[in-house]
Amino acid sequence: MSIHRLIVKSAALLTAGIAIGALLAGAAAAQQKLSFLAAEYSAKTLPFWEQVVADFEAANPDIDVTLEVVGWNTIHDLTAQRIAAGTMPDLVNTATIWVPEWVDAAAIRPLGDDLVDATLRADFVPALFDKGAVYNGENWGLPIAAAARAILLNKGLLAQAGFDPDAPIATWDDYRSIIVGVKEKTGAFGYAFDAKGVRAFRDFGYYLLNNGGTFFAADGRAAFNSPEGVEALQFLVDLVKAGAVPDPLGTTLEDYQPMYEAGRVATMINGNFAIAGIKANAPGLEIAVAAVPVKTAGQTPVTWGVTDTLVIGKAAPVEASRKFIAHIFSTAVRNQFDEAEGMLPVLLSQAGNPAFTGDPNIKAFIDMLPTSQFDPFHPQYAQMQELVKTAMQSAITGAASPKDALDKAAADFNALVK
Repeated sequence: MSIHRLIVKSAALLTAGIAIGALLAGAAAAQQKLSFLAAEYSAKTLPFWEQVVADFEAANPDIDVTLEVVGWNTIHDLTAQRIAAGTMPDLVNTATIWVPEWVDAAAIRPLGDDLVDATLRADFVPALFDKGAVYNGENWGLPIAAAARAILLNKGLLAQAGFDPDAPIATWDDYRSIIVGVKEKTGAFGYAFDAKGVRAFRDFGYYLLNNGGTFFAADGRAAFNSPEGVEALQFLVDLVKAGAVPDPLGTTLEDYQPMYEAGRVATMINGNFAIAGIKANAPGLEIAVAAVPVKTAGQTPVTWGVTDTLVIGKAAPVEASRKFIAHIFSTAVRNQFDEAEGMLPVLLSQAGNPAFTGDPNIKAFIDMLPTSQFDPFHPQYAQMQELVKTAMQSAITGAASPKDALDKAAADFNALVK
């Protein structure tokens, strides 16, 4: 081969290389980027999302998804920092109570038909889709995790105390009889609640809501010190005085759930996700699920529902986001997530899954969703929680009556309301 021909061949290869490089550069430029910040629910969360992202990218090679999974104790502040820095992820798995904060920061966009088509919208459980992330008249996200709260009963302890564990608990009086009766006849505590930790306000709220009360009035001021609220707190104080519950001033859910699993507490209010832990830690424990009772027969029981929400950043690429949303909210993916994390189904198309329908206790939680109420959106929600907890502690110690304790909490709260 002559030197001339070598030069020509080398030039041709160089030209071909430039052309291939241009094609690769064009392909890279055409690839869409999508960032997803997910919350960690358990050790199963990260591997689950890694597989979901891998499957999605295999089916959509033109979309590159950057996945980040962080704990619940850091995700709020991390999201806020990213917003402040102008690097808000395209999709974020957030607590629903934080949605107003992200809306007011102009960081997320409302749901539109360009992100969620009509077929997928119609597949969401209405109680979750219609109530969860609606703020200022607009829906700002999709329910990515759902749970509810109900009474979990140790059927053996109730039977030992002479109660029918399958009989409905209709009213507070019914429940009080069981709680006190179990303590008197078995020595185990009949119930446990928290007046110490972050969930204390809910242990008051279960009875406030099931007495027809509410935390806030329409103008945003306190309503938890209503007669309904005073009766709710008095109910809890009376249980403490009867010695039928472990000291709630030194007890949180993390303390009394193990007591429940050990047969030392007959009933507790907890989420559907607790069932998996009970089965693992106390496989011989036979449990049942009941709605939190109402004060007066004839009222409709209120279930405290909780959702976490997938929100979409203002700068998120629409087409890539729409495809990823459709993928992660497919029935198969949702079944995998909800089964792994012990959550309730968010789609109507999950209704036939034996993991939900085959367990009467999980089904009981699902059946309660239509009457659920969710955490209200209020700018001083966190402050309310602390003030109510302080009121609970004052009433339990006898430092103030339930009415005086709640009235003081309400006055302090109203001073914060703008």
